[in-house]
Amino acid sequence: MSRCERKKVNWKDAMEELAQPADGKVAPAFKPHHGAVALTLIGREQPLGRYDLCEKMSVGEGTVRTLLKRLTESGYIEAEGKQGQALTTAGKALFDEMSRDIPLGYELDVRALVMHEYAYANLVKDKAQLISDGIRQRDEAIIQGGYGRAGATTIIQKDGSLVMPPNEFHILAEYEDETLLLIEALRPEDGDVIVIGSADELNLAREVSMAATMTLF
Repeated sequence: MSRCERKKVNWKDAMEELAQPADGKVAPAFKPHHGAVALTLIGREQPLGRYDLCEKMSVGEGTVRTLLKRLTESGYIEAEGKQGQALTTAGKALFDEMSRDIPLGYELDVRALVMHEYAYANLVKDKAQLISDGIRQRDEAIIQGGYGRAGATTIIQKDGSLVMPPNEFHILAEYEDETLLLIEALRPEDGDVIVIGSADELNLAREVSMAATMTLF
């Protein structure tokens, strides 16, 4: 049974498979989180052209072209005339699965909360129990974005408040404007996680936010 025919799709497994070497060849330059970002962008903005996608990602045009080819060969996207790429039925199923786990993601001005100029925040549903100190998410962002170039900040919603592990620091006390912005944009509920990827370039911030988010699945 092909991936297109599967009724239930594990989106993280699908993205990891997408980034595997094909037919004994060298692995593609993109990583699973790049695939997840691309599919999310196409799902939210379809139809989305290749050049438009290039402008929203930190990887080069050749890598984006390979990524789109892999997504097409896997049956997740298809060309919609000359307007760009759109999701297939299988792609929509995958996108819907991702959207249940990560329903919202925005560039937000929360510079005081993060290490770098640009920040991109993903809302992750019902994963707070997996967070102990946020170090794994931070380290994944650094691994994928580069030391000194990227990072991640993890916040959880507990008892109606946004707190930062491991000491459950109530960020409203010191970062009122940033906290209110996160609440207004993402509307977190108890048990939810906010993963904020940061970098000195917006596209990289979006990508490391996804990389850090994927550690929760």
